[in-house]
Amino acid sequence: MKKTLLVIATAMTLAGCATSTDKPVEVVNADRAGGVVTVGYVNSENLPLMDDGSKARWGEAVGIATRVCSKWGYESAEELTPHARTEGQRNGFGQLLNGSVTKQYQCLGGNVK
Repeated sequence: MKKTLLVIATAMTLAGCATSTDKPVEVVNADRAGGVVTVGYVNSENLPLMDDGSKARWGEAVGIATRVCSKWGYESAEELTPHARTEGQRNGFGQLLNGSVTKQYQCLGGNVK
């Protein structure tokens, strides 16, 4: 009986989870003076994130960062670190509730403006 209740509780918990699969990434923070753009997946749903955010559309991130950098007079952007940083509130299972999974991008090519 206890195993059945545990299975039901686990299934209910997993059914109420969000996933980053194919979700867009966006600018989370931008530091014009430092030439750094932070791009990421923001989990603003009131559901815990079931994965680590790696299934979001990260392929678009460098383009998003480059567009911001271009507005500041730079030519391009490159990823500063290959790993993502997770920030925000977590539940008792360690899943992200409200927060973001981000990567930082450095503007390149000289600020001409």
